[in-house]
Amino acid sequence: MPRNYKKRREKISFEALMQIPSTAFVQIPDHRRANSSYHLADLLRSAFAMFSLKSPSLLSFREQTTVERENLRAIYQIGDIPGDTQMRAGLDPVDPQPLREIFATLFGTLDHSGLVKEYEYWRSHVLVSVDGVSHFSSTRIHCPHCTTRTRRDGTTSYHHSGLAAVLIHPAHGEVFPLDFEPILNADGARKNDCERSAAKRLSAALRERHPDLPLILVEDALYANAPHIRQITGYGWRFILNVKPDSHASLEKQFAGRRSTGQVRELRQIDPQGQQHYFA
Repeated sequence: MPRNYKKRREKISFEALMQIPSTAFVQIPDHRRANSSYHLADLLRSAFAMFSLKSPSLLSFREQTTVERENLRAIYQIGDIPGDTQMRAGLDPVDPQPLREIFATLFGTLDHSGLVKEYEYWRSHVLVSVDGVSHFSSTRIHCPHCTTRTRRDGTTSYHHSGLAAVLIHPAHGEVFPLDFEPILNADGARKNDCERSAAKRLSAALRERHPDLPLILVEDALYANAPHIRQITGYGWRFILNVKPDSHASLEKQFAGRRSTGQVRELRQIDPQGQQHYFA
């Protein structure tokens, strides 16, 4: 590691990284009355800590021991820990767009330290995995933006979810989030339509925030469609897309036809663990 990168890396600790969102939270406009019991920044820090610590519920997060409360204050810079009602009432109306800018600031810090260079995978390209993440589900509580699913018993469930773009590398256990795009009901009547529309917005946002970062997008079969591939290649990116015979019958037929005429090159390799890999 170059010496200048080593010095920069030494300054990256959880406390130093936590200072970035903590400072940004103070800048988020507060939609509430001036005499609110909790500062909006404390509500945002508490929400961050709750997800960071993987608390199963708001209630369990609230019922921390005295020692854990002191740790929350010291590590996450939280003042008083808000309750369930204060968290929901304070955070539900907050515009998520300013929060997304924090991803770019954190990425800039990692890039400055030389860490992003260690995640280069192929010809200076980095791997970015995109996948759906669900963070709310209910059969009773819902809003106009919820996506819906019909269960086997005929009941309807309501969901909030989004697409997460994460920097990955097979040789590193740590991953770094780059952005998060909400999946909204307004995007389409079907769940797949919603996710594809969100993927289009997410790709555009990644391009805008990281115009000089060469990406290889890793996505599942849902995104293996011509419009999305044209968007990816239009940005000069590469892609690894999973495909399935059931959902891509036409592609499978074309592939079989080219293989029969000798237009397909095949490669088989065995890795050090004895696992065989097949490429075509």
